[in-house]
Amino acid sequence: MTMFLWLELLAFGFALLDNNVFVKGSLIPSASFSLSYPSSVSLSLTPHPNLPPFTPHPCSSLLTSPSLHPLGSSTQSQSACPAIPSLSLENLHPSPRIPPAPAPVHSLSPSLGSSPQSPWSPSPSLQHPTSSHSLNNSQALIIFLAFLIIVTSIALLIVLYKIYDLHREKLRKIADEGRLFLDEFQSIPRVFSKFSIKEARKNYNQNKNRYIDILPYDYNRVELSEMNGDPGSDYINASHIDGFKEPRKYIAAQGPKDETTDDFWRMIWEHKATIIVMVTRCEENNRNKCAQYWPTTENSTETFGDIVVKSNESKMCPDYIIQKLHITNRKEKTPGRDVTHIQFTSWPDHGVPEDPHLLLKLRRRVNALSNFFSGPVVIHCSAGVGRTGTYIAIDAMLEGLEVEGRVDVYGYVVKLRRQRCLMVQVEAQYILIHQALVEYNQFGETEVTLSELHTYLNNLKKRDPPSDPSLLEAEFQRLPSYRGWRTQNTGNRQENKSKNRNSKMIPYDFNRVPIKHEEEKSKESEHDSEESSDEDSDCEEASRYINASFITGYWGPKEMIATQGPLPETINDFWQMIFQRKVKVIVMLTELKQGDQQLCAQYWGEGKQTYEGIEVEMKDVNLSSSYTIRAFDVTHVKRKETRNVYLYQYHKWNGLDLPENPKDLVNMILNLKQKLAAKSVTEDSRCSRSVPIVIHCRDGSEQTGVFCALLTLLESAETEDVIDVFQVVKSLRRARPGMVPTFEQYQFLYDTISSIYPAQNGQVKKNGKQEDTVEIDIEVDKTDQEADLITIDITSLESEANMNMEAREDSKSADGTQGTEGSSNGPKTPFPISANFSRTDGSA
Repeated sequence: MTMFLWLELLAFGFALLDNNVFVKGSLIPSASFSLSYPSSVSLSLTPHPNLPPFTPHPCSSLLTSPSLHPLGSSTQSQSACPAIPSLSLENLHPSPRIPPAPAPVHSLSPSLGSSPQSPWSPSPSLQHPTSSHSLNNSQALIIFLAFLIIVTSIALLIVLYKIYDLHREKLRKIADEGRLFLDEFQSIPRVFSKFSIKEARKNYNQNKNRYIDILPYDYNRVELSEMNGDPGSDYINASHIDGFKEPRKYIAAQGPKDETTDDFWRMIWEHKATIIVMVTRCEENNRNKCAQYWPTTENSTETFGDIVVKSNESKMCPDYIIQKLHITNRKEKTPGRDVTHIQFTSWPDHGVPEDPHLLLKLRRRVNALSNFFSGPVVIHCSAGVGRTGTYIAIDAMLEGLEVEGRVDVYGYVVKLRRQRCLMVQVEAQYILIHQALVEYNQFGETEVTLSELHTYLNNLKKRDPPSDPSLLEAEFQRLPSYRGWRTQNTGNRQENKSKNRNSKMIPYDFNRVPIKHEEEKSKESEHDSEESSDEDSDCEEASRYINASFITGYWGPKEMIATQGPLPETINDFWQMIFQRKVKVIVMLTELKQGDQQLCAQYWGEGKQTYEGIEVEMKDVNLSSSYTIRAFDVTHVKRKETRNVYLYQYHKWNGLDLPENPKDLVNMILNLKQKLAAKSVTEDSRCSRSVPIVIHCRDGSEQTGVFCALLTLLESAETEDVIDVFQVVKSLRRARPGMVPTFEQYQFLYDTISSIYPAQNGQVKKNGKQEDTVEIDIEVDKTDQEADLITIDITSLESEANMNMEAREDSKSADGTQGTEGSSNGPKTPFPISANFSRTDGSA
């Protein structure tokens, strides 16, 4: 209503300024009339004293208009001039002036002479108003404008208040959701006191407990065989746990202590377990979490009591380490047994994994090993309740979701705590269970083995009926865009806007690459330790801005840096980033120009060039049919420290959604991987490269995103024989706007991997020795099933990758500690829940 009032008053103001009023397309001279409005607004206009008498044309619409009448008109005047009712505000509409019909001559004012004029032509007196009349008009105008300003201000305040109220309501709802999760979680009893724990509290068993407050209930504790009449030899801190439907599907145990490793392996042997899932590291935050209870090196053997454990194979992956073990019992003549040990290494010291997909991936690996003869799955962390309970709950609830299409997380966690105290120890773990279920429910299983890839991809491309989108297109449409999911404050600052090539490709604050000012950067601070987040990025006043984002690769976070092509004014910042981040390889996926448009500034010269304290000298150039390799010596002028940097410029992608020749692109990737620093793979940290690789196109997103995805998928295929295009692209979109934006690029990733790893008779050829040719089917038009065919000869990929240039590398404890596994430093607000979660009465 405020807006209508404002518009009507504005229209009326224009009429005042023009000293005329427009009503229903007709023009009337200003006359004395009153204006009424429900809000008691009353205005009065007085005609000019020298205005000639108003005598309209008999045919004028004003004579029959029911909307006007002069104030105080007499009966006699009404007969001469028909009554004009009072003017309502709703009839005031500014409209184009419509000249009235000519009036009869006898109605003209005598003062106008004999020349035929319109009755609206002003007299000399109208053209020169008296000073008093001008004063009245000015006062009326001032009053009207003041009133208009007041009304506008009130309307603006109302709008601002509504915006503030909506924002406050949104924050309240988020807080309420977190409170509801917290209230629900805290309503679950921590310990069921009706279940006894006498065995765990016996004197000869107390030193076998890692934490004095996390003890197994007597009724479902794992019992070992008694040895030599020793009354405590049947005890181990472990509990039988029921699955979704299957009783005693799991064994939840504490991490073995040095004095209980023998008992642990005896439990594995006696209960015929073949799978061990370890969701902790042996040491975290300088605290011992678990003893090393398996052989330290491959093909080595260790003895734990009567159990001999041999390590046959060890496989290092980014998030976990898989050990193939073989165990035998020296006292029994029965054949030995194979045991698979999976250690999940990506659970942070505090909180929970940021991406629930990691736990879904772990579950797939475990379930792939399980069969009818596997025995119970043994899961342990440090205390055997927090992370252990979280993994068990995720596995059981996903089984329920697959079988019944609904889950009861609250009820199952209550059930877990009836079987072992403190299972799912903190609220962040409780929320993580829901996040994992939502992830699975929304996106499903998208990982595929190389041996099944070709059949899987063919099924995805089928259209039934032909007019419908394919399953591959539907999979692409399920990808979240993540627009605006994180702040971009730093890149949108006024002083940084000129440093962006594309205003839509601004790095998120949480993973942008900060550059320290040289005068504030000491040599000791060169290591890759800067952490940026939504909260602290805006406070990094000491860092300079560059349009670049850290990208998580296959081997871990910050493995890659995606950035735009440098602008002339950002070349100095670009080389500072290269030196500060110890970059060895730069990948350039664009030309310098396309026609008259600059795509990237030339950030190198033929000889030595100095860029704000960084000296860059090109030492060598090597050309191939589709890409160029340039070798640079990059020197810090003050420190006299020189590093080798290689620039790979790919030439067959300019202005195109897809590269012209996928074979050449893969060949370049195989070549540049030789220049990268060796990966450090340890049990104590997630596998990662020591330095990132920098990739850029024009805007740092479109071609860059495809390249990052392809590099990650190639690493996954080489290491684990599996790929997950959906999750890789999803992760890239979380890291930077505009990554892999088109369906054609998404399909290109599938086609390229399937061409590199052809399958024959169910066997995947992982070497490049065969002479087969493979077709990559790229659908450019979604509605057309006829595809362009690109043939790749993979015979010489490995041999060509080794040519051109050789890499030039730079020469709580049992003595009274409370169990505190896990931390509440997890997400403060829950992940949006969209799956069908139900809750049953789970009271104690």
